[in-house]
Amino acid sequence: MNRDWYKKENELLGQIVDTEIGRGEIALWYIGQTGVVLKGDVTVYVDPVLNEIAGPDGVSRKYYPAPFAPGEVRADYILCTHGHIDHLAPETIRGIYAANGESTKYIVPGGCLPIMEELGIPLNLIIPAKAGEKIEVPGMTICPVQAAHPVHAVDDLGRDLALCYDIEMNGVHVLHMGDTYLTDQLYADLQKLPQPDIFLTPINGGDYFRTARDCIGNLSAIESATLAKILRAKLTIPTHFDMMMGNTVDVRDFLGIFWDLNPAGRVSVPALGERVIYRKD
Repeated sequence: MNRDWYKKENELLGQIVDTEIGRGEIALWYIGQTGVVLKGDVTVYVDPVLNEIAGPDGVSRKYYPAPFAPGEVRADYILCTHGHIDHLAPETIRGIYAANGESTKYIVPGGCLPIMEELGIPLNLIIPAKAGEKIEVPGMTICPVQAAHPVHAVDDLGRDLALCYDIEMNGVHVLHMGDTYLTDQLYADLQKLPQPDIFLTPINGGDYFRTARDCIGNLSAIESATLAKILRAKLTIPTHFDMMMGNTVDVRDFLGIFWDLNPAGRVSVPALGERVIYRKD
């Protein structure tokens, strides 16, 4: 998987800070796996992984390095979809907190609270998310939906372990699927949400061999493309296809399926660190 950064380090960081957003607009930067930076009236990092992930042999399992160190992040909110280390990355969260202190808040599924506490994040900075309970904070409204990763699950206290998020910023709805399979429950829940302006969806699917390695799968290319059509997504961006060794797919396969099903649909595959500015119709 040959991928490199279009922008990184100070060039990328500077662009995130300097980008000005107008009414009905949102800026997005893809930072790998399901990670994105969203900017409207506030700056939000979703599932940032800004550290190496080593295998048992000590060798990195990532195909490309982080664009910058966690301590360089300046964000109003960090939003994580579930507790796996390629989504809620412990070193990244610790580094962001060390650099930002009280100025950054963290929104995670309620079942991830023990992880956050273990990382030393003060409870007053954490907003636990629960499926069906809207979160309203300055500059952003979030509607969490229970994901199935690999099944719909809660902890012993009934707290969600994995979530999808409808994120509304500046009048733009971003549907971030995180990691999930498709179930009857999720299918029904997604159709109750507002029409997504931006649909961020995993495409790596699942198979016998990855399951045998305890590698939990996701929506397949055809499921994601079909959902994009059913939900009438205005712009679809595939995720979860390029970062982790042994868990990649060819995004060109998804594009072929998407255009077969959605000949008039809009789809984008941003380069790593590339800015996408979405303007509401």
